[in-house]
Amino acid sequence: MSREASTRTLVRMKALRVRVENGRITGEAPAGLPDEDVYLCIAEEDDGMSAVELERLNDALARGFASISAGRFRLAADVVADLRER
Repeated sequence: MSREASTRTLVRMKALRVRVENGRITGEAPAGLPDEDVYLCIAEEDDGMSAVELERLNDALARGFASISAGRFRLAADVVADLRER
């Protein structure tokens, strides 16, 4: 996948709002998503992180998303290929 295609994919990502009842997740997907399995990673409230650690994590994620939006990133496949050449 090209860098341009990857950037478009990341820019198009949308949050999903769901409800959990009796161990089942239900909700409406944003318009335009294809019918397929979606794998969600749920953050745990009690993850053992202090308020300072959580703030640092959120800051790092915000900087990362800003870099991706600006096109400042490398595809993982390119990084792995470079490492294998060493």
